[in-house]
Amino acid sequence: MKTAIALALAGAFLTMDVGAADQGWNGKKLYRYTNEHGVQVLDDVVPPRYVAGGYEVLTATGRVLEVVEPELTGKELAEKQRREARMAADLQLLKRYNSVADIESARKRKLAIVQQDMAILRSNLASLNRQIESEESSAARTQRNGGTVSPELLQRIENLRKEVEVVSERLALRKKEAVTINSEFDHAANRYQEIAGK
Repeated sequence: MKTAIALALAGAFLTMDVGAADQGWNGKKLYRYTNEHGVQVLDDVVPPRYVAGGYEVLTATGRVLEVVEPELTGKELAEKQRREARMAADLQLLKRYNSVADIESARKRKLAIVQQDMAILRSNLASLNRQIESEESSAARTQRNGGTVSPELLQRIENLRKEVEVVSERLALRKKEAVTINSEFDHAANRYQEIAGK
């Protein structure tokens, strides 16, 4: 009991001394840095060549006011940025989903929209191909009967073929999108399991 009281009093006196010393602080700052020989130096300025190595700002009594961390090198900075980006992505993942089941449910919803669009595009392609067949049959009949196919009919067939190309490209993009969605959700589910397992 006596020891505890003695320690408490000693702590109080130390705090009072530091407080008293700091109250008399005239605002003068000192800087502690490490020079090229690995020796810590206390000075009223940090020479520019040592700034990148980091330093501490102190009061005249030695109380640390601020610690300026050393500047990071290219590799260190890239690694720090990678870690921060990963942490931000992990935090976003945990905010968005409560479980792997939530992730799978979101995947199904997103894929359903893409698959619905793909079904519509396939239907449009089938319809366009039927129109092309019909127009080409009409042109073939005209030629078999010795007639000349009208420029309008040839233009209609050409326009339909161009439309088929456009719809086919859109369908290919939607297929790629479905692959990307699956890949993103696979990654999200795997990462969620890694984080939740920690």
